Amino acid sequence: MANDRTQTVKSADNLFGVLNAVHELDGAGVTEIASERGIAKSTAHDHLTTLVEHEFLIKSEGTYRVGLKCLHYGIQAKNRIELADVAMPSMEQLAKETGEIVWLMVEEHGKGVYLEKAMGERAVQPYGEIGKRVPLHNIAAGKAILAHTPESSVRKIVETNSLEKVTDRSITDVDELLEELEIVRDRGYALNDGETFEGFRAVGSPIVHEEQLLGSIAVSGPENRFRGERFRQELPEIVTGAANAIELSLASR
Repeated sequence: MANDRTQTVKSADNLFGVLNAVHELDGAGVTEIASERGIAKSTAHDHLTTLVEHEFLIKSEGTYRVGLKCLHYGIQAKNRIELADVAMPSMEQLAKETGEIVWLMVEEHGKGVYLEKAMGERAVQPYGEIGKRVPLHNIAAGKAILAHTPESSVRKIVETNSLEKVTDRSITDVDELLEELEIVRDRGYALNDGETFEGFRAVGSPIVHEEQLLGSIAVSGPENRFRGERFRQELPEIVTGAANAIELSLASR
């Protein structure tokens, strides 16, 4: 019985792994998926066929791609989060005021998930997209979330996801991360100083309602526009103000 359950779990793991591989590769054939997952071509084909039959994938000229059924699931997941609707007016105002891109982020399974965005007239977005899941330790929105997460949970997240070194400025030591999170918690905002991309910076602030951490908001842009007093004082004041406005909007509902 235990062996049957193990086989069932392994099969399910392979199925979802194949779906994720198709997503990560932005479309692929059987051979590429089998190589990516380290499974036999026949196994890859069986899983791909099952996912097509259940409409999670589509197949065109031998290439498998993510189907729109996944979009339906994603929209349902997003719509259940009240924060997305409540935050948009403040996000749009922040984008207009700064001219940059503004992100709303939540945490799920130890990763940051980009939930919404607002675009200023000078906005650039080198790495973010709505729905994308990213590490929390090297982005401003992520550190703002971790700063209001219990230390035991932070350590568990780090243990599970590791502290990947993306640039020379990325934090790779858990104790150093915890020290920075304490600073973030005390001052009310987090900074990303080229920790994700060289020459790219961001300022983030947590969104807390009724003592519950809901997510964070962040504004990001190129270093030449995020420097000196603007980066260290002006933008933090604007971003924390937007976070406070969102919290007040939630309180008034």
